[in-house]
Amino acid sequence: MQKFVVIFQAPVPVGHRVELTWYDIVDAGFFGGTNRKTRPHEPVVTDLDTGIVYLSDRVLDTPGMKSPDTPYGVSDAISKIATQVKSVRGIVRACRVVTIRSFAEIDLQTELTIEPQG
Repeated sequence: MQKFVVIFQAPVPVGHRVELTWYDIVDAGFFGGTNRKTRPHEPVVTDLDTGIVYLSDRVLDTPGMKSPDTPYGVSDAISKIATQVKSVRGIVRACRVVTIRSFAEIDLQTELTIEPQG
């Protein structure tokens, strides 16, 4: 069994087949410049039984800043500048979505315990 923690909601039911895929993405620096890095807690999580995909906006093309009270525009596909670096498939044996309260903000994370398969 392998346990993965992702820093967003991904409530995949126990017993479902799942695939987690990590990408290298380009981060722009505050003072210019860029660097390419993998975010270990932000894989794309695909429920292979339902087709539902859970992911962070970091691997999508976006317009930049989000405006209040309006939906955030995101691309339909993974960004062309993202490079796949790792993938894991298996059966979900446990899933727990945790709400984390800190000061005025609320964060969410999901713990997925997966039995790897081929």
